[in-house]
Amino acid sequence: MASIGQTRDRPEIRFHDEISSGWETLHQSRTFKARTAAMFGLLGNADLKGQRWLDAGCGTGTLSRLLAARGCDVTGVDASSEMIAAARGRLADGTPAERLRFQQIPTIANLPFADRSFDGVLCASVLEYVPDVAQCLAQIHRVLRPGGLLLVSIPNRGSLLRQGYKLAHTASSRVSARPLFRYLAFSKFDASPAAMQDLLQRHGFTMLGSSFAGSPLPPALDRRPDVGTLINILARRDD
Repeated sequence: MASIGQTRDRPEIRFHDEISSGWETLHQSRTFKARTAAMFGLLGNADLKGQRWLDAGCGTGTLSRLLAARGCDVTGVDASSEMIAAARGRLADGTPAERLRFQQIPTIANLPFADRSFDGVLCASVLEYVPDVAQCLAQIHRVLRPGGLLLVSIPNRGSLLRQGYKLAHTASSRVSARPLFRYLAFSKFDASPAAMQDLLQRHGFTMLGSSFAGSPLPPALDRRPDVGTLINILARRDD
């Protein structure tokens, strides 16, 4: 477990500690349900029963539980101790506990698992908060078995809506201690689909499919590459 001192030195973790109590409620909103559906839609009807999956940056375990419901054995990890505490607290809500375990770790850039431990890795809206995206992808590649799947979402650099959010955050930061879209103080990494495809290829992955989501707008707009604030990507470890 990361020490209190380490957390204080990493404001992105402190931020996620602060919002952990409302995270499950946020995931029940129409916008979050739509983005989850778009992301998991890339898996289609794939049979995941009996597979071992890692949820890298699991938050309160919302998506871990969805994977468990599809028959996966899921290990969820997160740097936020408050998120992990909330995830463990929900193991009594009817979720099959034997399929889920949660562990607090300092960073997904150094995963405490053996090589080729998992059939799949889920990494949803996490890479934008880490200081070294390449190192995290290298670690994900290491713990995946050859042919294993990576389901990842990252901010869409081409989203006009996200660009507007950034402008609003910058402007409100000048006049308020609690600016609009506070997460943008910590969400730094974004990419285009082409840039992400190149990054994944350099780390031993083939991109199998992608979609756009994340905005509060109707699906017909949200799925457009110039609107959806997130890019969802399904990739496969090559070797």
